[in-house]
Amino acid sequence: MKKLRFLFAMLAAKCVSLGLKVLGRNATYLPGLIAVKLAPDFIGHLKKPATLICVTGTNGKTTTSNFITSVLRSTGKRVTNNSFGSNVQAGVAAALLLNSTLTGKPKNDVAVIEVDERSSLKVYPYITPDYIVCNNIMRDSLKRNAHTEFISYILNRAFPAKTTLILNADDVICAHLAPQCEKRVYFGMDAERPEKTEGMKARDIVYCPACGGRLEAEYIRYNHIGSVKCPACGWGNPARDFTVTAIDRENGTFTVNGEDYKLVNDNVVNVYNFCGAIALLTTLGVTHEEIVKAFENAELVKTRYTAEALAGGRRLTMILSKGQNPVAVSRVFSYVSKCEGDDKCVLVMVDDKADNTNNVENTCWLYDLDYAPLADPSVGQVIFAGKRCCEHQLRCDMAGVPEEKTVFLPVVSGSVGAIDLDRFKDIFLLYDNYLLDDARKEEKALKARCEA
Repeated sequence: MKKLRFLFAMLAAKCVSLGLKVLGRNATYLPGLIAVKLAPDFIGHLKKPATLICVTGTNGKTTTSNFITSVLRSTGKRVTNNSFGSNVQAGVAAALLLNSTLTGKPKNDVAVIEVDERSSLKVYPYITPDYIVCNNIMRDSLKRNAHTEFISYILNRAFPAKTTLILNADDVICAHLAPQCEKRVYFGMDAERPEKTEGMKARDIVYCPACGGRLEAEYIRYNHIGSVKCPACGWGNPARDFTVTAIDRENGTFTVNGEDYKLVNDNVVNVYNFCGAIALLTTLGVTHEEIVKAFENAELVKTRYTAEALAGGRRLTMILSKGQNPVAVSRVFSYVSKCEGDDKCVLVMVDDKADNTNNVENTCWLYDLDYAPLADPSVGQVIFAGKRCCEHQLRCDMAGVPEEKTVFLPVVSGSVGAIDLDRFKDIFLLYDNYLLDDARKEEKALKARCEA
């Protein structure tokens, strides 16, 4: 009976997928949704590719999974992934569905699947990945992923014991996930250790989960990422198997275990992401030469980060700022403040559009967000656009961002008109997940202004 239900779900989903393609739409979610509605164990009946890789964690899933996919394809592998779809149960089902024949047999050699942390209990009971890469576990949207203890609890229950884990050793929460998984590979960073440790405290984890003692930090890069140890029982970071030992921004390279790679992006978060990808690929058996060659052509996903020259010697950088995630947006603010240039203009379009349109919005995350980097002298103007501009204004006042360099606009449309193009040459557009289309319109309008 279950087999018949699976075959019926497969046929229905394939028909929907074909219809969407005829209409010129991506069949990356709806077919999977229909499949799991008709057969809740649909994923379990699909035969998996020879190698199955999953990527999870709070931040960096898409960047890491897309890069791994790109490298494997460059080596001649046929790879399935869900880079343009959803990372929840239906999206995973849709990706594997597109990779399967009508009888459920895989078409490709490898699958690289991005999996949302909270969806793990609906995915991993039906599949046993050969590898799971976890970049980090941090505070996220209170409505979606709550606190790190909640997410850790889910992942500890979901990860299959036979899977090899690729974990961030500098994130003690991530590094100690799923003790039932004996095969573990750790990556991290030793380059550019922060010199100042005074006042730096682990935020998402303060007390030792082993003995309850207060953790001590030798150094913290951001949030709780760094070198952390319990003085009472010794619980802390495990030894790394792959380590970033140097970052050469002048020559655009970074070094992992003595080997140099192209520095695709110098944001410390992305350096961690790429180190994790290198750890996975090397463990998988991809040669150093193949990885280096792939890095030469690598770039971040354009919906996450783009940088280009504009008319009049101006530079535009567009960066996704994951709304309702205070750690992610804080890292973007910090990154912008440290970028080259002494007179920057930053347009912030992080407005929780989906929330303030459809339901009650929770704005408490803005009070967990670090606005201090925007007070940096190199930032000459900050424009906040959207319905929550007054909330941002209050937070800027609390963080000491000078009033004379801030502008607050109630709508996103036309906000680039507030940029003083005669003064600013380095322009940053920061946008939320749900404001990508609005950001593209503002980008187009800004280019038109520069051309004029």
